[in-house]
Amino acid sequence: MEIFFNKEPYIMKYFDKKKFLSICKTRYAGKRLIYFKTLNSTNDYAARLENKALKLKKPLNFFNNVNGCIVISEIQAGGRGRNYKKWFSPSGGLWFTLILVLKIEMHDIKKMNLIMAVSIFEALKNRFGITAKVKWPNDIYYEDKKICGILCELNSFKEISFLNIGTGLNANISFDNAGDKGEELTGNAISIREILKKDIEREELLAEIAENFEINYEEYLNNDLKNIFLKIGNMVSV
Repeated sequence: MEIFFNKEPYIMKYFDKKKFLSICKTRYAGKRLIYFKTLNSTNDYAARLENKALKLKKPLNFFNNVNGCIVISEIQAGGRGRNYKKWFSPSGGLWFTLILVLKIEMHDIKKMNLIMAVSIFEALKNRFGITAKVKWPNDIYYEDKKICGILCELNSFKEISFLNIGTGLNANISFDNAGDKGEELTGNAISIREILKKDIEREELLAEIAENFEINYEEYLNNDLKNIFLKIGNMVSV
């Protein structure tokens, strides 16, 4: 795919599912990945998948297999943030939803937002030396510009609950020609590509995020958020 930034051709590399699965060293987070070139919304797709699963004769098999599954799309035609604000989701970003099968209360959703945010914060710092700031509970900023947003949505039924953790991470994209396409982001956004002045390997970044998330999620189950906050120190704001 050839697109243009600042009148110079830029060749977009599609996300390599096989590469991701070969390097993702987790027990469940990201061990299954569902890839699309275009979706309306990864969160919406995850919810439809879950709704259909409940009609299966043996849904328990689905529940066991889908825990930790990641749904990813090159483009989101209807990407959204909080309050259904439009989210600019062109090729080159990391637009994905991590599905968890768990028992959770509504008041705990902000904690799950934070766990994903810290997992991304760690990946940006360790892999690229990017020191970001977590804005409680679901945004990540680099200096004064947003680099990532997280949207957790609970899909609950009588005996089972799915938590769909939607994440929009600005990776290999540019906002120079975004215009007003991203109401949630335009004028106040930045990407990894713009910070580093080069593209990054999205497969490696997503694998590290999944690995961090699994570690942080299990730490949360054992010790709540105590050690999670220690990891980001004073790099969190309200």
